[in-house]
Amino acid sequence: MNNKILNFVVFALILSMLVISSLEGLYTFKTVFYDVTLAVFVLIVCVNLFRYKKETKRKFKQKG
Repeated sequence: MNNKILNFVVFALILSMLVISSLEGLYTFKTVFYDVTLAVFVLIVCVNLFRYKKETKRKFKQKG
């Protein structure tokens, strides 16, 4: 993922969470939306950790 795209996705999710949290009612929708948002954040973190681990492993092999 490009960092600009990643930043836009995170920004959009945070803004949409703010809008959804201000709504009265719709508790089921809020719960589902928060779960999906949390899953996306976890996925982004996992992808970034995987890339970091892969890059550091490659750099370590090049040095040694």
